[in-house]
Amino acid sequence: MGAINYTWLQQYGRITTVPGDEPVWEIHMTELRQPEKARELLDVYNKHLQADSIRSAAVYFMHSVRGLMLGIHYMTALCDTWLDLSLENMKLQLEVQDGRAAFRFQLLDGTEHPHPAPVNLIDTAQSSWRKDILTAYYTEQLRPLIEGVASAGEASLGQMWSQLASMLRWYKTTALQMNIEEAEREAVIEGYEHVIALPASLLGLKKNLLSFKPVEIDNPHQPGETMLMKPVCCLHHQVYGGQNYCYSCPKLSKAERQKRYDDILAAKSG
Repeated sequence: MGAINYTWLQQYGRITTVPGDEPVWEIHMTELRQPEKARELLDVYNKHLQADSIRSAAVYFMHSVRGLMLGIHYMTALCDTWLDLSLENMKLQLEVQDGRAAFRFQLLDGTEHPHPAPVNLIDTAQSSWRKDILTAYYTEQLRPLIEGVASAGEASLGQMWSQLASMLRWYKTTALQMNIEEAEREAVIEGYEHVIALPASLLGLKKNLLSFKPVEIDNPHQPGETMLMKPVCCLHHQVYGGQNYCYSCPKLSKAERQKRYDDILAAKSG
């Protein structure tokens, strides 16, 4: 186990204990459970995101929400202590840099709290505690946030939740490649397997979309290796006035993906 790596939280979760330098807009996270407040978020966000619709802006907002998901998994599996990532303890701040909009989650109280038992003690009590924390976070924090924003943007809850699936799997794969102890590996795997098996009803869904069948595709950034195809489109092509589909988008045909592969390799070779 180790201390909380605040640089990691900032880089991957956009979670910080200090306010941003020049946020263009901010709101207390609890307000986003209300569709009318969430609509204010989407209206402001889309002025900078330039999505083709408020619905697309709502779905794209999940790129930021996944930071909270990463944070709770990271601290319950790999850290000696934990921070309060509840909506009640956070402000959402919108920053714009070089014309690109990005959110950060500022914790109002950055106090570190001890775990109820050593995280590297893999026993029934510790396992139950970790599962309880994750279940509570997904159902009491993430779900009302996602439902508020989805309602405001008239977006599908399924499409919203699906945006978290590939990042959750990325976290598990990345964490397991770190220089960590076997007990920590078990904690990472346990947390991942627990949430992908949560009853769909707890997430407000008919099917738990955090679980998906992985599809491997050739990796143009590391020829000879493979990467995961995204389980669902992230709508990258519908923001900033229209862009290309991601190389790993499931909407690409085999021929379209091959052309993108060749184009990426050509660009890398100059």
